[in-house]
Amino acid sequence: MQDIVWKPGAPRAILLATDLDGRCDRALDRAVALAREWQAKLVVLTVVEPPPAPPPRIGEVPEVQASPAALRAAARLRRDVGPAAEGLALELLVREGKVGDCIEAVARDTGCSLVVTGVAHDAFFGRHLLGSTVSWLARHGRLPLLVVRNRVHAPYARMLVASDFSDSSARALDVARALFPDVDATLFSAFEVPYLGLRDGDREGSIGQVHEATLQAARDFLCERGHEGLPMVAAHGDAAARLAEHATDTGADLVAVATHGRSALFHLVIGSVAREILDASPCDTLLVPEPRAREAAAG
Repeated sequence: MQDIVWKPGAPRAILLATDLDGRCDRALDRAVALAREWQAKLVVLTVVEPPPAPPPRIGEVPEVQASPAALRAAARLRRDVGPAAEGLALELLVREGKVGDCIEAVARDTGCSLVVTGVAHDAFFGRHLLGSTVSWLARHGRLPLLVVRNRVHAPYARMLVASDFSDSSARALDVARALFPDVDATLFSAFEVPYLGLRDGDREGSIGQVHEATLQAARDFLCERGHEGLPMVAAHGDAAARLAEHATDTGADLVAVATHGRSALFHLVIGSVAREILDASPCDTLLVPEPRAREAAAG
């Protein structure tokens, strides 16, 4: 079975995973806007739970037919998505099974290189905000995952890329800038000062020293990774909270973050705070998996 991998450049096909909840209308609008911008095919998928079925009798071939839930979902897709995506190359799909597995399989079979979904509060994507499916895709998925929170008013204009200077965050930066080359991007890193509460003397001076060291590490990181000249921001404190504050203050409409990564130098573990960034972000969030970390998680 051929694996799925992200390829540089604008996607030729985008997969919108929707549970048909009203909040997913925002994800639909963004997926349609991106498909038009990139002249890409839009694949829209909803997954329903398979109905319980009695075990087949010996020698009996089970009858395969769409469940009532699948038929209702297909009708809603045609009604809700068809008019919004008029003029696009469009494929509407309903699958029965485990949501994450179905999304991965459809993405592979249809050649999609970006998955788009929305925040949800019910149904297949979890009861509270982002839910278990986004968590599953962040941990196991191979493709970039765009989680849409806000209404679409215009193309993305300002993007913050969270970084701990790891290989995983370098990949996130590469992917984010390749997908959105015309968006103004800024590298963002948070740092802590170890044992600051136990230090005597100049606390502000200690923070300032680590701040300058973080900025220098960011310059080195950008130079090594081929992104010289990209604006940088370093903030002291909790990564998710500081990133959310900066996104709000600067009007950023997209945050990009690696789903794995570690920097022992600045005590920032992107892998452990990616979910916190996702929850705290005031704008849409692009989650970028790192294949080797994904393989480790699956092992």
